[in-house]
Amino acid sequence: MSLKNGNLFVNIITGGLVVAIVILGYLLWQKRTYTDVNAHGTDTPQVQSAQKTQHFFTDGLGQPNSQTHDAPDETGSGITKTEVFNRDINNDGRIDRIRRIRHETGTSHFWDEYVIELMRENGTWHNITPPGFRTTNGAECALQKIQFVFQPKFHAVKISRPWAESWDTPTMATKTIYQMKNNQMATQETKQVGVVCDVTSLFIEK
Repeated sequence: MSLKNGNLFVNIITGGLVVAIVILGYLLWQKRTYTDVNAHGTDTPQVQSAQKTQHFFTDGLGQPNSQTHDAPDETGSGITKTEVFNRDINNDGRIDRIRRIRHETGTSHFWDEYVIELMRENGTWHNITPPGFRTTNGAECALQKIQFVFQPKFHAVKISRPWAESWDTPTMATKTIYQMKNNQMATQETKQVGVVCDVTSLFIEK
């Protein structure tokens, strides 16, 4: 009788271990599947969408030829980075430059200022930057972005929209194209292009 009880006890223990191993294996499989899904962005469409926007949009300037970094003030505000891009903008054989200057505000909003300068024959700089040539960026969406195009002819595209009841309230965006004319950045075209929150999406070709 004692031997039978002992065998029964061993069988119960063995069965319990098998069940525990099966449950543990199932839980590990579930965790791996969840991790793989999130790694590919399937269950996080908002994150995937944000990454897609960041990946495809560029202001067209490429890699800077030089850059300097500065610390913001105690409130987190101020110029934190200045990048210089050496480019022959007007095809006169002299290297001109575009500067991109990052301005932090101590909040989730910041802006990049662009300065376009032509090199004169005497080696001095001639500023041809159109008024308001800067971005308006926020955590929610961007209200103004700028993109430079160098081929076949240099021009710049600015898409902007007005602020409404809140930062992320969609409004009508306007696209302005600037081209070189007599060594100045002149407005070639201005048109409305749609109601959006983030104007970045209007730069991305579908």
